[in-house]
Amino acid sequence: MAAIRFTKWEGNNGIREFIINQTGCLPFSGAGINPRPQQRTTILKSVDNTYYYDDNLDDINNVEYTLFGHNGDQSINEVRFNAPLPLLNENITHHIYLYRVRIFGGIKEYLWYGEYQITGMETRPHIGKDRQNRNIIVLSLSRI
Repeated sequence: MAAIRFTKWEGNNGIREFIINQTGCLPFSGAGINPRPQQRTTILKSVDNTYYYDDNLDDINNVEYTLFGHNGDQSINEVRFNAPLPLLNENITHHIYLYRVRIFGGIKEYLWYGEYQITGMETRPHIGKDRQNRNIIVLSLSRI
C-alpha cells in the first residue's frame, strides 16, 4: 500500500483531521515525536532534509526513524519524547503511526505512512544540529 498524500495541514482534506480520525489522537504540527500516553499511541513525524537526523523512508514497509535530540548523544531515556516509546516498557505505547513532511515541486506535502512496530534499534555516529559529531539512536520500524 502506498502513502496517502495531503497538500495541507488543517481544514477539509487536511492531514491533521485524517490523523485524528485514524488514531483518535491530536497530533502536534511542530514536534517529531507525539506521545499520547492515555491512548497508548505515539505519532511520529519525519521531515525531509533535516540534516541532524538520519531517517530513511525509501521503503514504506521498513523505515528508519531517528529519536529526538538535536545536539549531543541521544538517549532512549530522554523523558519527554523518547522514553514513551516502547523501547523499555511496551505498556506505555502500543500503537505507533508515522507521517512524512516534504517539499515536492515547491509545495509542502504530507504523506501518511500508517501504523508501525519497532523491530530494531541501533546507535550510529551522525552530525548534530550544532554540526558536532555525536551518537544518534535509529529505530527500525516495520509497517503493520
